[in-house]
Amino acid sequence: MRDPSDREDIVKVEEFLSGELPAFEFLFDKYREKVYRIAYRFTRNKDDALEIAQDVFLRVYTNLGKFKTDSKFFTWLYRITVNRSIDFTRSKKTKVLQQVGPSLLDAQHSTVSGRRGSKDPSEKAEAKELGEKLTDAVSTLSDKHRTVFLLHAVENLSYREIAGVMDSSIGTVMSRLFYARQKLQETLGNMGLAPASKRLKTKPGKKKKKGG
Repeated sequence: MRDPSDREDIVKVEEFLSGELPAFEFLFDKYREKVYRIAYRFTRNKDDALEIAQDVFLRVYTNLGKFKTDSKFFTWLYRITVNRSIDFTRSKKTKVLQQVGPSLLDAQHSTVSGRRGSKDPSEKAEAKELGEKLTDAVSTLSDKHRTVFLLHAVENLSYREIAGVMDSSIGTVMSRLFYARQKLQETLGNMGLAPASKRLKTKPGKKKKKGG
């Protein structure tokens, strides 16, 4: 069975395709902040993110007839947003992700310091340095690995949702996310943030057999 929100989206899509233009306004109002947020994660620039969001909804408006109503609208919209964000950053030759999202930075800082909410100046300086290095580390990932990492760690999408956005299998998503985390560990380690294994979760290694 479809989620109520998914069913609502399909109803609005069908209404729009039948000539009811206000239905598109509903979809725009529902998803505009999410589209903008994803675009901003890639560009870290408000004007660029707004430009991407406008372009995304223009593409949705002109291509909604191609959308298959047996799919999730939000997944289709996210895919368009991610692809447009990647194309935009490539065309402008900008450095993707100039700053890691606050939620991600907080999580990493908590792991490093073992404490939350500290107002100690030295810890603030440490958090700032960590944020800058995380920024540089994430920007070294390929488009596919960076996208998986951002959608999972920052946007909190499930493996299944990410697979839908990226038009891939759940296994591929898990593999790319594992590689992204491994790569980030390695990069952060090379930056002097050791032990890197304490900052980013990875799959546990195989246990040694007893007596071996």
